[in-house]
Amino acid sequence: MRHSYLITLVLAIHWFSATGQEKMIVQEEDFTAYTYQSASKTVLSLNKLPQNIQNETKKLFDESFWDFKDSIHFVNAQIVDIISYLKDGDPHKRHSVIPKYELNFYLKDASIGIVRYNITLHLDDYGQILKLNWPRHGAGSRKMFLSRETIKEFALKEANRRRYNLNKFLVNFKYNETFDRLCWEFSFFAKELVGAAEYNFIKLPWDELTIIDSTTHN
Repeated sequence: MRHSYLITLVLAIHWFSATGQEKMIVQEEDFTAYTYQSASKTVLSLNKLPQNIQNETKKLFDESFWDFKDSIHFVNAQIVDIISYLKDGDPHKRHSVIPKYELNFYLKDASIGIVRYNITLHLDDYGQILKLNWPRHGAGSRKMFLSRETIKEFALKEANRRRYNLNKFLVNFKYNETFDRLCWEFSFFAKELVGAAEYNFIKLPWDELTIIDSTTHN
């Protein structure tokens, strides 16, 4: 059995080429989150939040973002009325833990190729962390991040060994919640399907030359 990705085709696909690929850049969209809509109050200043939430946020940044604390910018926060949010009885809303506070930031650090990375922090009423799309430990220093060129060379060498298509591939950066690591994912075009495309993929953490997930072939 073969496990690979199916990605819906759009009118135009911009492929990376093995010889002319631009540098791997983290550049997410600028957005203002309103996840909980009318069941929340939006706050545009961090110091407008309760003191315990400010304290826990600062403590988290000290523990998890050492070198990057001055590169993180506050966007907004939502104070959620959880009872109001759940009162419509929508069962889908009960599949995840609803935070009392959702804080949104972005990180910008051109020295390692991060133009914009959106950070979302969920806290309960006491300031306990419910969700964070950044590793809690081990990703707070620039020195921990390997060269993006080194990551790419390693991925392409492994893809070549597996005989993946090196002429058409995509690179995506994301936080992997399962492994609690920041990862680069290389997706290599395999074949075109009706309304979609199939890819083989290789996933590497930014701080280690190892494959933590990939297409499997049986």
